[in-house]
Amino acid sequence: MIRKDIKLDKEAKLVVEKLVKLRKEGKIRSIDELGHIEGRVEFKKIRNYFKQKKIEKVVWKKDIKLRKCTLRHYRGKPNSPDIVLPVMLYFHGGGWVVGDLDTHDAICRKLVSNAQFDVISVDYSLAPENPFPRAVEDCIETLKWLSVNHKKLKITTEKILLCGDSAGGNLSAVLSIYNRDILKKNIVYQILIYPATVFLSNFPSKRKYDGIILSANLMKWFENNYLLGKNPEKFKNDWRLSPAYARNLKGLPKTLIILAECDPLFDEGNYFAELLKKNRNDIESIICKGQIHGFLTMGGVIKEANIIIEQIREKANSVLS
Repeated sequence: MIRKDIKLDKEAKLVVEKLVKLRKEGKIRSIDELGHIEGRVEFKKIRNYFKQKKIEKVVWKKDIKLRKCTLRHYRGKPNSPDIVLPVMLYFHGGGWVVGDLDTHDAICRKLVSNAQFDVISVDYSLAPENPFPRAVEDCIETLKWLSVNHKKLKITTEKILLCGDSAGGNLSAVLSIYNRDILKKNIVYQILIYPATVFLSNFPSKRKYDGIILSANLMKWFENNYLLGKNPEKFKNDWRLSPAYARNLKGLPKTLIILAECDPLFDEGNYFAELLKKNRNDIESIICKGQIHGFLTMGGVIKEANIIIEQIREKANSVLS
């Protein structure tokens, strides 16, 4: 039951009501009641009810096997396969446990449609088989690999944009900090979509919007799997888990943070935006009124998902041109 003081977007409300109905009918199960393998299957099944139905055609979609993870390289129409383009690295959401290249394929296809850049989607290793900090290490390895191998992909690394949703937004923020300090590659911009920025946080939005897509039990399930065998209390202040707790947040790339208003992660995303401003970074925020966590993957029902993807594409075109 949605609280009366919570005003959901009409289409977001349809999604929430549909999920309740599907659970009552026994057609879907709560992911946090399953093992991680079953949870991944259920996540895809649930997302299939709401995903974008129109699949954009692309010039190419190539999977590239690295040592520890797989990349998927997209080039959109009407770009020629012969020209050299800048790149957006995309990191999918799913609590570091579920989600993959396929769950976010429609988003990446839409991003490169009529874009002046390519998208490389990163299939980082998932927990609990590969617990923290393996996903972070895979993202670092991807950036290193790209800096060496970009020419054969027909891309330039003179300007790199990072983009990710939820856990992928977390990884984007962590990679930006690591890059500033260690790698020093040309990351000129980051787009963080309803990012997780404070591990084990207790912000008011987590209580107010508990159970709307994300529940306290589901977030605990993600956290326990990602930190398998580690004490959460010991690691929660590690900036690789909680980028908001990094000692130095100065000198980071220009940032766009996109938040869903009715999202348990809203407050920590907003908190991170305020920290970036306080540290004199160039930061822009978009708050999607009445929206829910994960709405970007629900473009088959929620029209605003497609509008936001178009805005991300326009921003990336501007930044990378």
